[in-house]
Amino acid sequence: MRSMHYLIYICYLLLIIFLIFFDRKKPMQRLSWILVLIFLPGIGLLLYWFIGSTNLLYYRKEKIRKRHGDVFNELDEIVMENGHGFEVPLSRGAQFHQKYCGSVFTTDNEAEIYTTGAPKYKQLFADIEAATDHIHVQYFTIHNDGTGRKLIDTLIEKVNQGLEVKLLYDTLGCLPTFIMPELWRLRKAGGSVISIRPYTRAINYRNHRKIVIIDGKIGYVGGMNMGDQYTYGVKGMHWRDTHVRLTGSVVHSIQRVFLSDWTASTRRQDIGLRHELRHYFPVPDAPGNLKAQIIASGLHGRTYGEEIVNLSYFNLIGQAKKRVWIQTPYFRPPETMVHVLKTLAILGVDVRIMISNSYASGDLFNHSTNNYFLRHVVGSGVRVFLYKDIMHAKTMLIDDDILCIGTVNLNNRSLEIDDEVYAYFESKSLNKEYEGIFGRDLANSRELDYLKFEKQNLISRAMESVASFLTPFS
Repeated sequence: MRSMHYLIYICYLLLIIFLIFFDRKKPMQRLSWILVLIFLPGIGLLLYWFIGSTNLLYYRKEKIRKRHGDVFNELDEIVMENGHGFEVPLSRGAQFHQKYCGSVFTTDNEAEIYTTGAPKYKQLFADIEAATDHIHVQYFTIHNDGTGRKLIDTLIEKVNQGLEVKLLYDTLGCLPTFIMPELWRLRKAGGSVISIRPYTRAINYRNHRKIVIIDGKIGYVGGMNMGDQYTYGVKGMHWRDTHVRLTGSVVHSIQRVFLSDWTASTRRQDIGLRHELRHYFPVPDAPGNLKAQIIASGLHGRTYGEEIVNLSYFNLIGQAKKRVWIQTPYFRPPETMVHVLKTLAILGVDVRIMISNSYASGDLFNHSTNNYFLRHVVGSGVRVFLYKDIMHAKTMLIDDDILCIGTVNLNNRSLEIDDEVYAYFESKSLNKEYEGIFGRDLANSRELDYLKFEKQNLISRAMESVASFLTPFS
């Protein structure tokens, strides 16, 4: 009997070697999983199977690429044809995005920024009601409340008018909101509704995007999901977020992201479009003069890897000469990002991090994890501001001409795991506009007192260390 136990244990160790050593994870991540599998044999194996392994995810991605490779290639060709990156000199940031991320540089755009839910939803519903051809909607979370139900009701109206309506939702993101009956109602009315991650093994890989495309001419991207809290706040606190409405050729890049996700989420060869792909990329009505790109991780683009957003942010932050102002609800960056921020601050670059002082849920965990990583930067000259209400915006200002608005938090999930998207702008005027918004946010924030922060008690620091082990999953 004892020899049988030894044999089983040896086989288990060989399984660990096979699973971990041939995984694509970083060395420290693999070491962590080895410890989990050794000390928690049964539970550890289940955890690794559902949230740890990347091999099956890569296998599924390759399978999807083989099944729908022609669609992805055609989407790339269409968007490239409408880009302007080969006609104008490219900055270092735009050049990296085009070469590595497959992001097309466009110069004929206009943008309108929203910092609260009410004006964003008012304009969004007006645009949806005015749609004449198709409506593509994709949200990480849709709440079963007044805002969420209004979205479904409005989409059903457009279905009844004969428009093509498609809605993508993240399974895990919408699970706690009890929105499924409303989604079934839209599907029953004739709308096309698909969950972005229909297979269980992808539970750790979320699609965190919040985008809408209307008639291929209007696009929305940013941090707001669909729900009342983005208008009315939570627990008596104001909800501060950032979303942007776009027109111009950059909308084609948002459309490519949606159609790529739609294609990847269907399990049939027929992806269910009414028209040829080119129909969804019409010529913009009134060209503007704003320079913009869309950067997104996922299946579309040249590399379709998890490092697209991480390397993009790393490149932009690393080239800063004057300032880096970041808004993020969660501050849990990879070690390399911490080193870059510290180095820039030491060299005299104005580095500011604005995070939330309150959260809709999980205050203790979020504060503990944020504090753990803040301890690595505050002594270097990085200034940290705590927004007094709920800060959910995901933005970044670089020097005087770069602005980023999207779904990217400065944490491991956004930078290395989840499918994200953000709009990159090169514009002194738009940068100046958001500088004013950031300044108003500073008036509702308090700067972290480094001396008091250093004097926190031992129990708080112990909680921070324990919570930091969970940051790869949060």
